[in-house]
Amino acid sequence: MKNKTVWKFTNQKQLTKKEFLNYFERKIFRTIRKYKMLPKNRTIKLKKSNSLNTAVLKQVLEKKFKTTFSTKPNFSSDNLSQVAEDIFKNILKGNFSPKKLKPQDNPPRPLYFLSDKEIELYASLTQIKAEKRKQDQKIQSLFQKFLKKNQDLEQNVVRALNQLN
Repeated sequence: MKNKTVWKFTNQKQLTKKEFLNYFERKIFRTIRKYKMLPKNRTIKLKKSNSLNTAVLKQVLEKKFKTTFSTKPNFSSDNLSQVAEDIFKNILKGNFSPKKLKPQDNPPRPLYFLSDKEIELYASLTQIKAEKRKQDQKIQSLFQKFLKKNQDLEQNVVRALNQLN
């Protein structure tokens, strides 16, 4: 039996379940390493939440690090979709200053390069159950119009903002 494709990139590369899980986890650990996010004591503190992002992030991080919940988190569970949505909201309000939206900003965001779709797929493949992120419907309807022509919209929005710095 041939392995079933669970994820397809815009460049047409396809991943099976095992390949996707490996890609997803490596992307998180690569982001932590690249942006030097790991605290000196190697203990990661997350804000307690019922969100899917937090549940997924905690499960992945626990594979290599001590991870706890705290009222003073040193990691954020914000992801690519949230950051892109925040950027769009600010632009619509006329605020173009790119403050506090980089992956290494405090608190650091290891999910910075992963979208809602990728996080939801990872959660379903690993049977993680939690609340999906509430999205701004005005921004999402605008995104849907752009996504038809540019499937990498969220990444492009974040890249463009980072070039302003």
